[in-house]
Amino acid sequence: MGKEPAARGKEAFLRRYELLFGDRFPGLAAALSGPPDSVEYSEGLARPYRMDRASVLAARSLPLPEAGRVLDACAAPGGKSLVLASRMAGRPGLSLTSNELSADRRRRLRDVLALHLPPGLAARISVTGFDAAARARKEREAWDAILLDAPCSSERHVLASPPHLAAWSEARVRNLAARQWSLLSAAFLLLKPGGSLVYSTCALSPEENDGVAGRLAAKYGDRAAYDPLSIEEAGSDTPAFERTEFGILVLPDVSRGAGPMYVCRVRKA
Repeated sequence: MGKEPAARGKEAFLRRYELLFGDRFPGLAAALSGPPDSVEYSEGLARPYRMDRASVLAARSLPLPEAGRVLDACAAPGGKSLVLASRMAGRPGLSLTSNELSADRRRRLRDVLALHLPPGLAARISVTGFDAAARARKEREAWDAILLDAPCSSERHVLASPPHLAAWSEARVRNLAARQWSLLSAAFLLLKPGGSLVYSTCALSPEENDGVAGRLAAKYGDRAAYDPLSIEEAGSDTPAFERTEFGILVLPDVSRGAGPMYVCRVRKA
């Protein structure tokens, strides 16, 4: 008799990541199954918002201009938008578009922003629901800075959810990487020259991280200038991270539970 679907999905998942991480995987899997390194982020907010320390790092890594338009392209549930908004406090010429395609997730996003933002900041933020991957067909070079925290494999959540673990397959990784590339390529076209773009995921899969980020230079050449985050810039309260070819990766086995979080920063020449 063949294996039950739940057993096949779990076995395929574990086999994939054991091959990727080797002897490191048991400790990594244990850290993924434990509590994340979350913080009560409160800077500039009306009330604190609990989020993974690595998510704070991703949102802080986006350079903001003194004035202009900022886009959080896949914003729900809203934590990274809150970090971006709090950083806008001393820049009255900045506005933020918090975008989320899913109507249900967009409602959650609105609730989070309304609950945690002071009125002055909330007035400078608009919530939208367009498909970020298709937006570049209508509009180009419209935003001065863009954060793209793309939908991803989210292996921490897969491990914690038997139904998701049972349904896991290699095809899911391939499909997500294709969607991520369509989002990233569109975001680059939406970015103004001289602006910065941060691409992030909470995935372990290299196909969804460097595998997607590396395609920018392959397609756009010198127009895409990778701008890796430095340890000094990250700050002393940043979780430990390791460098990849195009960005950085926070993994919970060496960062006291923070992550996973991949961050790639690009400037548009």
